[in-house]
Amino acid sequence: MKIAIDAGLGLTPSEKGGIYYLLPQFLSALHKIDRENEYVISGYLLRNYHKRVKFIKELLGSEKFSFKILPLPSKIVNLIEVKMKFPLIETLFKKEGISIYHGFCGGNLPIFNKIRTVYTVHDLSFEINPDFYNDRWYSHIKDSAMRADAITTPSFSTKKDLMKIYDIPEDKIKVTHLGVNKEIFKPIGKEAVREYLKKYIPFERYIMTVVTSIKRKNIPFLLDVFKILKEKGVEEKLLIIAGTLYLKDEILKLAMEKKIENDTFVLTEIPVDKMPYFYSGAELFVFLSLYEGFGLPVLEAMACGCPVLTSNISSLPEIAGDAGIIVNPYSLEESSTSILNTLSDGWLKSEMRKKGIERASLFSWEKCAGETLEVYKNLSR
Repeated sequence: MKIAIDAGLGLTPSEKGGIYYLLPQFLSALHKIDRENEYVISGYLLRNYHKRVKFIKELLGSEKFSFKILPLPSKIVNLIEVKMKFPLIETLFKKEGISIYHGFCGGNLPIFNKIRTVYTVHDLSFEINPDFYNDRWYSHIKDSAMRADAITTPSFSTKKDLMKIYDIPEDKIKVTHLGVNKEIFKPIGKEAVREYLKKYIPFERYIMTVVTSIKRKNIPFLLDVFKILKEKGVEEKLLIIAGTLYLKDEILKLAMEKKIENDTFVLTEIPVDKMPYFYSGAELFVFLSLYEGFGLPVLEAMACGCPVLTSNISSLPEIAGDAGIIVNPYSLEESSTSILNTLSDGWLKSEMRKKGIERASLFSWEKCAGETLEVYKNLSR
């Protein structure tokens, strides 16, 4: 069986999070477990094309994976497919012998008449919290999900959202939890952490979070919580690892407004393989996001033995399980009290570290790839 997987935005050696990081992990796991099928990594004309293809080829290093990058901008492809209703991609794939097409990256699902389709919906945050988004990029997702033969999604929470908001039948949706790269995300010893972190931060005790969006990650609220903690005498600093310099500037501006800028430290552009140093050194990882399709940072923090406190909404309780502390991300009192109690309880933090590592061990990219492979097989029968 030959399967095409839409690389889209994921075909990039980027240090960004989200789909940029997920696709290489998923493809690498497929490469490890699948000895039967062939894969075509597809996409449109992309900037840095040669660099990106080289990256994927080096990652996979297998003849089972070939490439078909179309010499057309995605806007032109979408115009032909969406506006003109012409199956351009299927026509171009005609000689490839493709049985299944997997839209993994959330782009528009092409029109197919003979090829079976799988579509991955990573989250429906744009439907739950439309005020967090200022563009129409996500408008195609409902139509793509409705047309797909099968849908994969990273959590039961997002599956419920798909059923409720789009009225998609339950048996059409398969939950394939994401994984954690255990070769990277694992506990690091105190001395190694101290030696590495002194290059970045002038303190040792800190609460940590990661940020890709000010609003959705609930950063103004987190800063309010942290201000309460400082007023109650908490010594730890707040370390925020942000995706861009723009986010850093916005966060520091908010911290100044709340008069906690001297205790708030923001870093950007930290390589993925260096994140375990920060997780391993933190007293507590706090993730008060207002919506997640999965919540990978929670899993990565737990894999590094970092105690986790996170929100009681969307997928986060599902991922954290009984290994994390769950709080209302709208309640200042509950959030600040829970953080304060955790920081002051050494035994509790020790237990959370152990439980977190055990919890994270239940998730793997190989398991995610294997469950997706079953979806492919079911469609081919």
